[in-house]
This record gives sequence, C-alpha cells and structure tokens, in this order.
Amino acid sequence: MKLHDVICFIEKRIPLSWSEDWDNSGLQVGDPGSEISKIGIALDVTEDTVNKASESGCGLLVSHHPIIFRPLRNIIPDRPAAKAVVSAIRNGLSLYAAHTNWDSSPEGVNFTLAELLGLDDIRPLRDPSDGSSWGMGAVGELMMPMSIDTVMKLIKERWSLSSCWTYGTAPALMIKRIALVGGSCGGMWTLAADKGASLFVTADISYHERQDALSCGLGLAEVDHGEMERASLPKLRSIIQKETGLAVELIPETERKSFIIQ
Repeated sequence: MKLHDVICFIEKRIPLSWSEDWDNSGLQVGDPGSEISKIGIALDVTEDTVNKASESGCGLLVSHHPIIFRPLRNIIPDRPAAKAVVSAIRNGLSLYAAHTNWDSSPEGVNFTLAELLGLDDIRPLRDPSDGSSWGMGAVGELMMPMSIDTVMKLIKERWSLSSCWTYGTAPALMIKRIALVGGSCGGMWTLAADKGASLFVTADISYHERQDALSCGLGLAEVDHGEMERASLPKLRSIIQKETGLAVELIPETERKSFIIQ
C-alpha cells in the first residue's frame, strides 16, 4: 500500500484538524509514494526505535511525540533527534506523528486513560473551541468512592506505571470524581477544579501549578509523562491495523532506569 493511502486511512479516523495550533502532527519524514507493508508504533522516535522498527521490516513508524517539533536549523547526526532522522532516511523508514489529534480523539490518549480506570460518564475536561474533535483531557467518576491509596494503586496498575506521587491528599480522603490529562498539562488544574474533581492526574506539574492547585483544595497525582501516554498505544495500534489492514507492531523502547540517591 502506498504511504499516502496509509496516511489517508489513519487521518480518516484521527484527522489532523483535531491537532492544536502549536502542534506538528502528520508526516514528518518519507516519500508519500513509497510502498508500506508493515507499520511500527512507538511513543517516541529515537535511534533505538528507528533501528528496531527497521529490523522488524516496518516501512513506517507512527509515534505519538513528533520527532520534528521545533524548527531544525540543521540535520547533522551529532544530536539525538537528527541522528534518529538520518537513521530513518538511511533505512527507508517513514516517520509519522499522531500527537494532539490523538490526545483529543474520542478514542485517544485521555479517553483511553479514563476508560482503563473504569470511570463512568467520561467527558472531555476541555471542550474543543470549534466543536470538531472530542476535546482535551477527561473527567469521570468511579463506580464508588475509593480511598486515595486504593486509587493510586489502581492508576499504577491499570496504566502500568513504575511510580506515582500524590500531593494535598490525606490517607483517609475518599475519591470519586477524577480529572486527568495525558502529558504536561499541570496548568489545566483550574478546569479540573471547575468540573468538581477531587483529584487531578497529569505529568510534569510545576512548583507554582502545584501550590496554586493545593491552595484551592484540589488533590494532585503526578505520574511519568511517557508511561502515562504509552498506555494508549495498544488502542492506537488496533485502530491503525483495522483502518489499513496492514500488520502493525508495537515497537519496544529501551527502558531507562532511574536511581534514587539517599
């Protein structure tokens, strides 16, 4: 199947019009006329995922995060992003990003995260300004109130997280309404508070965002950015496989271990 046809099938289900204005989703590297027989899926385009996708026989690697996000002044393989792009070109591997259009899909990152937690009455945390996409973030309710410890264990298990942190929540606090946004969206805590959530879950919360949210009585849970969004990739794989009819493989990413120094 030609790459431009593959892209048409993907964008039929996840249109680029759903992307944020500042985003750079879509085809990043590749010849639209090239033949594609197998597709790889990864959170990030790195030299590692490019090599693994190529070795697996993929002609296209679909990532969530765009490898070309800010303007590139040059493509010299002495830095990670440029090295990955050069490696992809050398291997004849096309690169495509489904970023904020996947975030705001009614099947995408945020809906999937809420669905995995078993939330009911799932709604977008922020409605789209033009009514085109489903919206950004998600808010919903647990079937019954749970202690914060139980909720954190649920989040860690259902999203396959290595760790998570809570702020401003007493051990005895019972949680029912949860708001969440995949990625770095600490600034959306105000929407979570407005929607009546008792807990807001996201990644990369800044010090001042945390202080402001806690002062308003909103409980916070912070998780790893990549781990959180990676939980949606099996759904993305299923959608692309169904739309294109091609073999689609999740490309494993090398684990980067962290160490705590005491």
